[in-house]
Amino acid sequence: MATNTTDTANRCPSCGRYVGPGGHQACPYCGARLTGRVSVRAVQITAILLATVGLIILWLAAVRAPVPMVQIGQAGATMNMAYVRLEGHCTRSPTYDPASDYLSFWIEDDTGEIRVSAYRAETRQIIAQGRVPAPGDLVEVAGTLRVREDFLSLTVNVPEQLAITRAEPVEREIGAIGPEDQYLRVQIQGQVREVYRPYQGLTLITIRDGSGAIPVAVSEDLLALDSGGVASPTLPITIGQSVRIVAAVSLYGDTPQLVPASLADLQPLAQPVIVAVERRIGELTDEDAARPVAVRGTIAKVDPFSAGVKLTLDDGSGSLVVLLWQSIYDGLDPAAQLDVGADIQVQGQLSRYRGELELIPEMAGDVQVLIAAAPPSETTVGALQAGDVGRVVTVRGTIGPPEPFSAGVKFPLDDGTGQITLLLWSNVHEGLAAEPGAGDRMVVTGQVSEYRGELELIPRDASQVQVTGRAASQPSPPTPTVTPSPSPQAIGNVTAADVGTVLTLVGVLGEREAFSAGVKFPLRDESGEIVLLLWKEVYAALPDADRWTAGARVEVTGRIEEYRGELEIIPDAAGVRVVE
Repeated sequence: MATNTTDTANRCPSCGRYVGPGGHQACPYCGARLTGRVSVRAVQITAILLATVGLIILWLAAVRAPVPMVQIGQAGATMNMAYVRLEGHCTRSPTYDPASDYLSFWIEDDTGEIRVSAYRAETRQIIAQGRVPAPGDLVEVAGTLRVREDFLSLTVNVPEQLAITRAEPVEREIGAIGPEDQYLRVQIQGQVREVYRPYQGLTLITIRDGSGAIPVAVSEDLLALDSGGVASPTLPITIGQSVRIVAAVSLYGDTPQLVPASLADLQPLAQPVIVAVERRIGELTDEDAARPVAVRGTIAKVDPFSAGVKLTLDDGSGSLVVLLWQSIYDGLDPAAQLDVGADIQVQGQLSRYRGELELIPEMAGDVQVLIAAAPPSETTVGALQAGDVGRVVTVRGTIGPPEPFSAGVKFPLDDGTGQITLLLWSNVHEGLAAEPGAGDRMVVTGQVSEYRGELELIPRDASQVQVTGRAASQPSPPTPTVTPSPSPQAIGNVTAADVGTVLTLVGVLGEREAFSAGVKFPLRDESGEIVLLLWKEVYAALPDADRWTAGARVEVTGRIEEYRGELEIIPDAAGVRVVE
């Protein structure tokens, strides 16, 4: 009978008894030493050691093996959750939420664009290590690729695998920067002209040098990144300051703008940057239009108008109109005495309007008074003559009822020696602290002007109109009644020669047109058409305003005026009625 080999191996070589499959070093029966048997424990330990060594070898291979570089456009559904490496240029300013420590930015290569994101501890480490990209930076990053149906993103898992290369800036004049410079990192010097917020989360800083102007975009995310997660409410920059800025060129539509990498890229300069070269007025030509220039001279004439003030500046070689919009004029120091006789230096953009060169400052700081004009003298209405036109004087008196017109309000001003028209342009009238009324005592400083043979006093801003005493409370005077002309006129017979006269017209109303100070109707008869203008208070006083609709037949008695070449009839409330 054959002996089983396995059975023989499990028997004691001394006594021949069965001792089992293993685990004994000596025979339990005779005590003889059992040789050639491997311990199960030794096998277990050996297996564990081999597995550990294998894992170490795999880990070393994984760490030392390069992460595959792919192009953005190659990413597809089969690469979802793959660990890849990308390279491209940062195209947008980073987005940062300090509350959640979420950071994201976009990079693109020749094949596409992708959003790169980091979270919590990784974000904090990226910020601490100065690895936050800015537009124009070359970015190399590795991370986990996430592929959606129409969206690609990459999550940074190891901050050390995010590397940025920032190019050295190129010095440029602002006027030489164009759309073709997108993503180019440049250095400019200029003057801060404006700081404003077009919407929550973005501040635009307009910088100008002698060649042009460009906006610098500073987002709240950039402020938060620079301030350790707390956005600063103010920028380290002020209007009128000269600065050096290093930033990348970005495009808003087709318009270049600059995007800095940090607030450290906005550096104040000790020496002022010259924005405009000073020129003699007589040397200026149409070729200088649209260029910033600076001139100095003596104010020869001041003309207030509905949207600001015009100055005529003379330097001996010629004269030039300097146009100060009301917002600019209001920013000037009232004590500067910007009147006839003052010597000033002014810089601005040169343009041509109706065949005449004008210099238009951008901000109040562009106007510097070198020698102030003499303060206005106080006089009486009776002493004013046609030769005083252009003078700035102060008059005390009592005003009569207001007379609104399309560009403001007029009042008769009487001081006992005579009467003059006080004209408040709408911008001046709207700036008054309280509405003046008939009988109020006033102190008014303004420029003497002449309109259709009558003198007018025109203040330049609301500070030159002061109410020194209110009229005593009394019943309102009856609304004056305009004496109608003997008989209605044919509308077609009204001409420019009738301007200033009172006529009665009968016609049919067209469609109503509302505007800021009242309403207008076209008034027609068989012979022609004219504009019927009802000031707001007149229209509100009509007892049958609901009947004043297109197609209604009305009779109107009012003053004929002309506005921008168009004839108008302007009645008061007593001069209009609906014809049955």
